[in-house]
Amino acid sequence: MPVDPRLDAFLSRCLLLDLETGPHGEIRKIGALRGARTFLRQGSFGAGEALAELERFAGDTELVLGHNLLGHDLPTLRARASTPGLLRRRVVDTLYLSP
Repeated sequence: MPVDPRLDAFLSRCLLLDLETGPHGEIRKIGALRGARTFLRQGSFGAGEALAELERFAGDTELVLGHNLLGHDLPTLRARASTPGLLRRRVVDTLYLSP
């Protein structure tokens, strides 16, 4: 099935992001997509360096898109204060689109 070119244009401006955290708020997994490229950190990794790499991966994207970004992922990033560029981007939180 062909993809609507408007959707492609929108997604080309986005970093799709998901974080998984442990019971004490530690980041256990980072997954992101930018176009056809994938960013994945899981298992044993240094959160500070991984978040710096994520910032570089995000590049010039305008938007951060994901599910429950406002309630979970962005507060987790804000608590680590090592990804200021991601926190300045506009957000599309699909949690609010799902109802």
